[in-house]
Amino acid sequence: MTVQNWFWSVTTFLLGICIGSFLNVVIWRLPRNGSLTKPQWSYCPSCGHQLSALDLFPLLSYLICGRKCRYCKKPISSRYFWVELITGILFLVVYLRFREEPANAIALTAFIALLVPMYCIDMELFEIPPQLNILAFIVAFARDMYGFATHEPGHALLYGWLPASLLGGAAGIAVFGSVRVLGWVWKRQEAMGLGDVLLARAMGAMLVSITPVGMSVLRLIPIWAILCCGSGAIVGPAMIYLRGKRAKSANVPQVQPESEGESTPEEESNLLMELRWIGYVLWFEDILDYFRDKLAARHGVDVKPTIDEDAWVPAPSAIPFGPFMVVGFLAAMLVGEPFTAMYLAYAFPKQVVLSPGS
Repeated sequence: MTVQNWFWSVTTFLLGICIGSFLNVVIWRLPRNGSLTKPQWSYCPSCGHQLSALDLFPLLSYLICGRKCRYCKKPISSRYFWVELITGILFLVVYLRFREEPANAIALTAFIALLVPMYCIDMELFEIPPQLNILAFIVAFARDMYGFATHEPGHALLYGWLPASLLGGAAGIAVFGSVRVLGWVWKRQEAMGLGDVLLARAMGAMLVSITPVGMSVLRLIPIWAILCCGSGAIVGPAMIYLRGKRAKSANVPQVQPESEGESTPEEESNLLMELRWIGYVLWFEDILDYFRDKLAARHGVDVKPTIDEDAWVPAPSAIPFGPFMVVGFLAAMLVGEPFTAMYLAYAFPKQVVLSPGS
């Protein structure tokens, strides 16, 4: 690496840990319906004391303060340290992988800055705030539209009218929306949260935007879906075991599944409801509802909080799928193209067309 690359690598990492420090604020406040601007200062979640500059140095403050608040001496979650470190590493990885593609590097950096809080919030609360899903899709769509506006190869409108990012978003909805619907048909209960389908829309749009020039726009979608489900299949059983063990040791009452029986008219209508939810995502009604709620809140109308921690308790066998989608996306972003090219070269040795530079 040249001196210039070293400089930008260090700068990117430092930017990442600083952004990670802000993402910790997002992770704590956003799902609890808190404001990211009021109060304007950071505070200790335990005692509420305003934090000074000495408490806010990314990575270092956590270590120097002995992993405790300087004021109330209560322990600080290690999540604060790891979010900063992992965000810095991910920013650095994106720079090293896409430094020859500035538009992709900038878009993916912004996208990852949204994926990190989604991962943490979903892992803790089984919820993905709609604001983050909407912003993630906007970032992906904006990346595609920037390429179209600057006549960048690979970003022309499909069929003369369809942005590729919209097709990618629809593909993401089709893959994981079908999981939600088929899960209901099989188990008569929600198999995947709507937030995961919304996240699939954004991820599909972004993957299409970074597909190598000359390749099918949906080239990375299959490997992404495989990596998402594969990571869930490998790690999921261990998570279920650990959650069940913790719940048992804490004497948490088990959530009893509904008894199986004959389908009622109400149950039959739920299938139509599930399909209606997929259409809700496909036609961006969630975005319209979000801004409608924000406008109503501005005029003094009460709006339901983003989450209600006491309203729903997940069963010990439940696991959030959003984190596995994040892992699958990151893997597809980094190694999806080489893996896809290798598979196609093996499966269709006389017909495969490799990507440039393969």
